Amino acid sequence: MRILALSGSLRQESFNTHLLRALPSVAPDGMTFDIFDGLGDIPLYNQDLDVAEAPEPVRRWRTAIREADGLVIATPEYNGSIPGVVKNAIDWASRPMPSAALLGKSAVVMVATPGRNLGRNCLADLSRVLHECHAYVVAGPNLIVNEASDRLQDVKDDATGAVTTTFADPFLRRLAAAQLTALAAAVEHDAGRYAAGTVRALFAAPR
Repeated sequence: MRILALSGSLRQESFNTHLLRALPSVAPDGMTFDIFDGLGDIPLYNQDLDVAEAPEPVRRWRTAIREADGLVIATPEYNGSIPGVVKNAIDWASRPMPSAALLGKSAVVMVATPGRNLGRNCLADLSRVLHECHAYVVAGPNLIVNEASDRLQDVKDDATGAVTTTFADPFLRRLAAAQLTALAAAVEHDAGRYAAGTVRALFAAPR
């Protein structure tokens, strides 16, 4: 099961990118992750550019979503809501509606933040936006990693030099595992067909 993972921060040492790197350690057997690295290349949404040959970064983003079995978005909260780059990427992936990459895609949203008591507004807004795009969003309890510098730890393998990220907090580790298990079940049971059913029926009906 291939999961596309998107970090909502462009910062090189983003806590949300670190969060995505910790997910393989708690994922169900057979689940693999591809971290999308082209968020900053996606242009601002412009319907004049949304033609058969859309900009290459947009085509790559849409293709990555379509080819994945499910989607994980880990994002910071900016000014009480979704970062602009994340909303912009979702706007591109929601068009054209009858064949949108997000249509019927099962997804999980999560947040990592250096502060305390942040992230709930962002998670609520992002879940709502994905729902409006007719994706299937796995329900909570939501994974919010506050004080992320203390709760996500990089571990270096002395033999190989490879660095992996792990959850220092046992509860967050269990919560992340539960979210990914729920995502796997949603993918296996094609839960996204319920989210996309009305749109597909609408466009399939005679006009």
